Amino acid sequence: MSEIGVYRLNVGSCNGCDIEVVCALAERFGIGNLKARIVDEPEKANMLLVVGVVSAKMAGPLKEVYNKLREPKTVIAVGTCALSSGIFQKSYSALEPTDKFIPVNLYVLGCPPSPQAIGEGVARTMGVKYRRWLAPKGFRGQPELDSEKCTGCGACEKACPTSAIELADEGNKRTVKFMYDKCISCASCEEVCPEDAVRLVKKRHPSGPDRALMRVSAVEELAGCPFCGTFEVPAKQIRALVNRIIEAAKPYESFRKDIERAAAACSRCRGKTANLEGAKALLLKLEKSIIRAAPGSF
Repeated sequence: MSEIGVYRLNVGSCNGCDIEVVCALAERFGIGNLKARIVDEPEKANMLLVVGVVSAKMAGPLKEVYNKLREPKTVIAVGTCALSSGIFQKSYSALEPTDKFIPVNLYVLGCPPSPQAIGEGVARTMGVKYRRWLAPKGFRGQPELDSEKCTGCGACEKACPTSAIELADEGNKRTVKFMYDKCISCASCEEVCPEDAVRLVKKRHPSGPDRALMRVSAVEELAGCPFCGTFEVPAKQIRALVNRIIEAAKPYESFRKDIERAAAACSRCRGKTANLEGAKALLLKLEKSIIRAAPGSF
């Protein structure tokens, strides 16, 4: 196997991925044994590691560097920013991801990715074996979605700073999508999930040549609005909510169906006068049930 020249190009990063790239090329991680070495000119390289957000000023230089690479050319997008612009995706100076400007052979996920993940990516594109590294104790990387626990409430979508979680409604179904190519492992989704359906596991983000394989999803059924039939609120979310209410106030059990019906109302119907009067009447019934309940019954 001939020696591979590796050229690193920072198109607009915080330098976090740069540091990890340098670490990956250290002797400890074995990249040097793969006959890969850093070169200081793109003309000497046939492998390009791109780190950072493609900024307005660097789109041109990125294409120029790619054109100067020796054949056969290999491009690895390193880190969330190179894949999706990460938390900077809505910045005035951030353009589209790397693969919108030049062909990308492999995506290495993470914010930043570990030296082991980068090394594995380099080895994979070279078609050689690489040492298997286990994640260290306490490592929290890839979010794992438990579709059985997920209620599709959308709390994780609102909390995610990189729009790596997306809710899509179609008919009476809601799909919760987790896009690892945008994830920065901040754990916001884990912290806000009321059902503990999301957790960051001791596992590095999967890297690969296909973005489509970097996503997981859960599908939830939506409940129809009892007044107009609009599908807006997940049925599982309603059940979980009502269970919590009744757990806190046992006398409400006899009004379970009434509470579920009220919770299933769409945002438009909730504000109508007739429905507001019905909601007030239900609240009055609930209050009376509490008064009638014997002390200590809940």
